[in-house]
Amino acid sequence: MKNKSALPDADWHAAFDGSCSPNPGRCRIAGVLRHLPTGESFQWARNAGEGDSSDAEYQALIALLREMERHYQAGQSVRIQGDSQVVIQDVLGTASRPAAVLAAYREEAQAILSRFPHWQLRWVPRHRNQEADQLLRQPA
Repeated sequence: MKNKSALPDADWHAAFDGSCSPNPGRCRIAGVLRHLPTGESFQWARNAGEGDSSDAEYQALIALLREMERHYQAGQSVRIQGDSQVVIQDVLGTASRPAAVLAAYREEAQAILSRFPHWQLRWVPRHRNQEADQLLRQPA
């Protein structure tokens, strides 16, 4: 599995977000997937059971990756962003200490990412993840 350091001309741009209220509590997840060459866009938000904020963020990332699998074609590249440093560092293996409780999520996300040869996963501050964040906050 390899994270590209930069993909300025990626075919797909994707964003995910997850939250729970209270924490732990009810999870809600959202994602946006946009194919830049055609302008085609997919977005969703839904409830995702019970858990904590890391559960919600990981569920959002995995749901986004599964949606990406449905639309991806060989040779395309995808740039994925999220505002959870915990999840992104965990997936990339840069966390100082990987959380054992997140291992199943991490393995699933890494397995899906391994099927995409050209991808970048990066953290962005919440204010730069507005589209997914706004979807997340819409009423269920």
